[in-house]
Amino acid sequence: MKPFRKQNPAPQQANKPAQSLSDQRYQDLLKSASAFFSSAEVSSEQRRQETIDEINAQMRRYWLTVDDLLP
Repeated sequence: MKPFRKQNPAPQQANKPAQSLSDQRYQDLLKSASAFFSSAEVSSEQRRQETIDEINAQMRRYWLTVDDLLP
C-alpha cells in the first residue's frame, strides 16, 4: 500500500499575497453577479411558463381536464 502524499499547491499560488479589490472592481463584480442572478431567475420563470404551456397544449390535444389528471 502506498503512503498518502500531500500535494503541494501550485508554486505561483503558494507565495502570492492576496490582492485587495478596488472599490470600482468590487462594484463591477457586484453588478455582474446581480445581472447573472437576475437572468437566472428570468430563465427559470420562462422555463416554468413554457412547461405549463406545453402541458396545457397536450391537455387540449387529448381533450383532458384537470379532473382527468387527479386521482
